[in-house]
Amino acid sequence: MKAVTLNAYGTPEVLEVTEQPMPVPAPHEVIVKVQAVGVNYADLLVRQGIYPFIPQFPAVLPGEVSGIIAQTGTEVQHLQPGQRVTGYAPAGYAAYAAIPAAGLTLLPDRIAPAAGLLTHSLTAQHLLEQTSGYRSVVITAAAGGVGSQAVQLAKIKGVPQIIALTGSEAKQAYVRSLGATHAINYRDTDWLRQLTDIAGPQGVDLILDATGGDTPAQLLSVLAVNGTLIVYGNSSGQPTSINPQELIMKSARIVGSTVYNIPPAQRQEWSGYLVNLIATGQLQAQINSYPFTDAALAHSDMANRRNTGRTVLSFPE
Repeated sequence: MKAVTLNAYGTPEVLEVTEQPMPVPAPHEVIVKVQAVGVNYADLLVRQGIYPFIPQFPAVLPGEVSGIIAQTGTEVQHLQPGQRVTGYAPAGYAAYAAIPAAGLTLLPDRIAPAAGLLTHSLTAQHLLEQTSGYRSVVITAAAGGVGSQAVQLAKIKGVPQIIALTGSEAKQAYVRSLGATHAINYRDTDWLRQLTDIAGPQGVDLILDATGGDTPAQLLSVLAVNGTLIVYGNSSGQPTSINPQELIMKSARIVGSTVYNIPPAQRQEWSGYLVNLIATGQLQAQINSYPFTDAALAHSDMANRRNTGRTVLSFPE
């Protein structure tokens, strides 16, 4: 079978399409014929060695996939070949992937393979559920995969003030179309003043930051009393710099978050909820699709913020 492998950590050019043996399911696994692979920012960090998920080289890159069950392990009773599923595969950038059956979510036929990739929407749901009673939210990288889902889910949840930070006028228009009440171009030199004016003296209750670096420290100035700042990414590539002393007078808190720590039962509940939203058209994603042979280009475009919404690798039928 064809797969995207790497022989060393490095730039997108280390990704190579190679011929690999077909996986064999362990007793509690299934083999999925992959139709789509979601390119998540975490994949770039794995490729660079920042997330050391590769036990040895050469290795097929791990990833989130959707596709059709081709084979089930001997202990799998609740799934069968032919069913459409999505889940995370330790070796996901491949035509066929072995996945633990307990980690799979069934997809209805009316959801296209690329739309059935749930990591971004699960991440957004997880972020928005980590506190309650908020009436305003700031979302950085709001036109990206997680950010665009967070904007829509915040609207669905009835959050009155949804402030989106993006990097261009086109992306500002995009996040407004998703439900953002305000959109700010963070490339403007006065973006923080614009945000301060919108937040007003009461500040914002919840901030979701995917950038790291010095951005969270700047955002603290608009965080409300008893507010929450959640750091869930590091697209800047720089250490997150925050002075905890600034939290004292606001009784505010900073939380780190990753989708990988959602308890299995909660993941299944949220996955069902999100699949229903996707199937009914309430939750959508702009798809940037690449053939799997262009994995290096997809990684490069994501790193350089060329895409809006979801980046996906497609495998032939």
